Amino acid sequence: MKEKLTLTIDGAAIKRAKAFAKKEKTSLSQLVERQFNRLGGESFVDKWQGKFKLPEPDPDDHRMNYLLKKYGYR
Repeated sequence: MKEKLTLTIDGAAIKRAKAFAKKEKTSLSQLVERQFNRLGGESFVDKWQGKFKLPEPDPDDHRMNYLLKKYGYR
């Protein structure tokens, strides 16, 4: 459920934020909400850790095999 919030912010900052929101084709409220969600939300690592699977390397893909070996995956 959405709730109303009153903020007191410098006029120049509001102008910049509104211009940014317009450029991003979103609302100022949505920008603020996204920032608030980032404060206590899970990090990128927490959200995505373990979700990606490494492809089976092609024996002819020397770059991929080098990187897998370098970072301890093979």
